[in-house]
Amino acid sequence: MESWRLLVSPADRGARNLATDQAVAEHVRDGASPPTLRFYTWRPAALSLGYGQPLTAVATNLARQYGIDLIRRPTGGQAILHNDELTYALMLPRTHALAAGGVLRSYERLSAGFERGFAALGLDTRQGDWQSDAADGAGLLCFASPSTHELSAKGVKIMGSAQTRLRGALLQHGSIPFAHDPRIYDLLRLPRSHTLNALRDLLAPAPTVGALIETLATGFSDALQVALTPGGLTGPERKRRDALIRKRYACDAWLARR
Repeated sequence: MESWRLLVSPADRGARNLATDQAVAEHVRDGASPPTLRFYTWRPAALSLGYGQPLTAVATNLARQYGIDLIRRPTGGQAILHNDELTYALMLPRTHALAAGGVLRSYERLSAGFERGFAALGLDTRQGDWQSDAADGAGLLCFASPSTHELSAKGVKIMGSAQTRLRGALLQHGSIPFAHDPRIYDLLRLPRSHTLNALRDLLAPAPTVGALIETLATGFSDALQVALTPGGLTGPERKRRDALIRKRYACDAWLARR
């Protein structure tokens, strides 16, 4: 059974979270760190844009008023307001068997790892062509725009994911909301005509963050036959993370890129 590292990080700011994901992915790519599954949360709330989304779509003054961080992911997809949620990140060398066959095939394999964990919670999840519970903001709002590789349960999108290949590394991360923060409609200048459902609407009571991490990690390990060993960031990973915060994720030029 292949050995992977399990990272469970404390709540942190948006730029630091995204810089950590990239720093770990680069070290995994170079063989300095093992394949890694990371879980983390956010403080304060952060609105993340997909790599190609325009900053002009966001009411930036309102974000500042709300005290919400604005960040841009290295991955594609639509906007997510990270608040009451658990986020995961997967980092693999591009040559790994789970990364083979292109982006969609690797999505399918990796999402199957999380399906086992959701099943342990009593949720029958599936991938495929499904309909979301709201159509607001198509093209802007992640959880209103279903994709075939993402997971749904009872017609509700419960995990939104995005992936990129960083010069030989696979980085996939995704959001598992306990509840959706309705302020995202205001931030994207969209009407609040629907309520998006999430984990707390499907499970009563919903698991705690710690219990959800444990259940998803166990299911992922069992489904994909990997041994997850708890660990921490290495010194070089922390150094690279801090450089990426300064040079990319906390920079106005990166946020405003076109």
